[in-house]
Amino acid sequence: DLDHPDRRPAAVAELRRRVAAADGLLIATPEFNYSVPGVLKNAIDWISTDGTRTEGLPLHRKPIAILGAAPTNFGTVRAQLALRQVFVWTDSDVVVKPEVHLFRSHERFDADGTLTDETSVALLRDLLTALRTKIENRA
Repeated sequence: DLDHPDRRPAAVAELRRRVAAADGLLIATPEFNYSVPGVLKNAIDWISTDGTRTEGLPLHRKPIAILGAAPTNFGTVRAQLALRQVFVWTDSDVVVKPEVHLFRSHERFDADGTLTDETSVALLRDLLTALRTKIENRA
């Protein structure tokens, strides 16, 4: 097991340092097989553990907002639900509302990748405002 401060790969140590230094996190995720993409889950696993303690870990009480976009009719509902369950363990301060699940995402962006759907833009703005509020209330 490499999850010990003296044995972690350099990339993991850097990720942990950056997350610890951040005021909050915005996680945008697709959905794979009704859940979180493996690479995202792996990254969260690397920064969420250190033996059995949770105090002082990078995600402990960290303000986090989650959003996702997918071409399906359900967007990233299940992936976001899986992330919310993970963040119960880390005792992170997750934004609960609004939920931003951009379903049928291919209809919400133009050919240049710009989000053009006004409802989606408003939801994203509200999510960022809620994250900022959590960050400000933490200080």
